[in-house]
Amino acid sequence: MSKGSISIALGGGGARGIAHLGVLRFFEEEKIVPSFIAGTSMGAVIGAMYARYRDTVEIEERIANLVKSDFMHKTGLDSYASSNADFQKRGLDYVFNRLRQNIHLARVFTRAGSISADILLEAMEYLIDDIDITELSIPFCAVATDLSNGKPVFFRSGPVRQAITASASIPGVFAPFEYNGMKLVDGAASYLTPVPPAKEFGNTPVIAVDVSKSIENLPFPHRGYGVFFRSGDIAMINYNALLLGQADIVIRPDVAGINWADFYSYPALIEKGNIAARAKLAEIHAILLRDCSFFQRWWGKRAQKTGTSQ
Repeated sequence: MSKGSISIALGGGGARGIAHLGVLRFFEEEKIVPSFIAGTSMGAVIGAMYARYRDTVEIEERIANLVKSDFMHKTGLDSYASSNADFQKRGLDYVFNRLRQNIHLARVFTRAGSISADILLEAMEYLIDDIDITELSIPFCAVATDLSNGKPVFFRSGPVRQAITASASIPGVFAPFEYNGMKLVDGAASYLTPVPPAKEFGNTPVIAVDVSKSIENLPFPHRGYGVFFRSGDIAMINYNALLLGQADIVIRPDVAGINWADFYSYPALIEKGNIAARAKLAEIHAILLRDCSFFQRWWGKRAQKTGTSQ
């Protein structure tokens, strides 16, 4: 593979972030290796895995092993993954589903999070070797947020499992992750899509991948608490739009309607990411042309693969 003068910013979005793997599969197929990867939340998880293995097939297998494991039920995330259809069911399945949801809600009000940060860290054992970030084959940065001072924390060194656990600690769902005296939460509180750190640390054109939810997919509220949460969503969406405006290319997989905890839909999510990236091929060509020497090497390898003339 050839290493190109592009950086990638992979945003947060829970399970929707698995679509990042489809985007990276596109780069893999086109023989393009990013020179830098910045990730927030699930973007940090997928980005770190790719920076380690540079093999999307292996990464998909690791995700499948986690999703299909008994451990996945232990995390409690399946209680958050109920689709609208689940609420139409009746009988014991419906009753137990509502009971699980109420238990999680009660934990949010009595604990630092519904699920222990240790469980999230344990889940990372299924996904990536416990090495230092500096040992990854592609320079990488995971973004978390310091709950005390509100500032972003950039992990560019240190144990990779701890870095991506901190970055993916969704407030309310997971308890804050304690690291070096800090209580860290999801990097989305700082940069939902980490374009600024990708630009600063990568010092190259940035391709951003946005897997955040869309306001159009959320039901319109008719009660005060719904208005409150929707207003927060609007603020996050508008701030994310400003971040995305700093990117050279924005890729948006069609995943906004997928539940953030629906990890079982990983094959469809990967496919959606690949489709969205392929639709941006012409724009990516233009980015590559900024580095003519790299473009010539890349086009030669692509021509060999496809049998086309240079």
